[in-house]
Amino acid sequence: MKKQEGKAAWAVLMGVGAVVLVCAGSYITNFNYGNRMEKQIDASWTDNRNVLSQYSARIMEMAQVPDMYKDDIVEIYEGAMTGRYGENGSEAMFQFLREQNPQIDASLYTNIQQSMEAGRNKFENSQTKLIDLKRSYETKLGAFYSGFWLRVAGYPRVDLDDYNIVMSDYSNNAFESGIDNGLKLN
Repeated sequence: MKKQEGKAAWAVLMGVGAVVLVCAGSYITNFNYGNRMEKQIDASWTDNRNVLSQYSARIMEMAQVPDMYKDDIVEIYEGAMTGRYGENGSEAMFQFLREQNPQIDASLYTNIQQSMEAGRNKFENSQTKLIDLKRSYETKLGAFYSGFWLRVAGYPRVDLDDYNIVMSDYSNNAFESGIDNGLKLN
């Protein structure tokens, strides 16, 4: 009889141990998941700020180049005219010259356009990554089993509303009014 009682006690102990292991494993797994997701969301948010900062600084710097180029062209053109015609301009009655004036290079503007597009694309990708990280975390928080364990572990520990994406005035106005009037370029 004692052998039967020992086996029953052992079976109950094994069952309780299994439940404790499952609960502990679930807690640890979800605790680690919550920690990992919050760190990823924060890192993605920081990356978004970095991408936008680098992109905007690059464009602001590049936008200065056409003005510098313009000033250089004016200086070169004035130097060419003065050298060709003298300080007071041409005083000759007849002049047979073939004009060869400095050309404005449109590639400066093309480079700025390409950098703007590349920067916007990179920023869009980093914003999309942040959206996906938040969606994944909020889905897990809202799930029955994992959400329970995440709440038991004290997650979310950050306010996810602090990690919103950056929107343009145009898109905010369109969504608030429900009307998209199209972009006006000029």
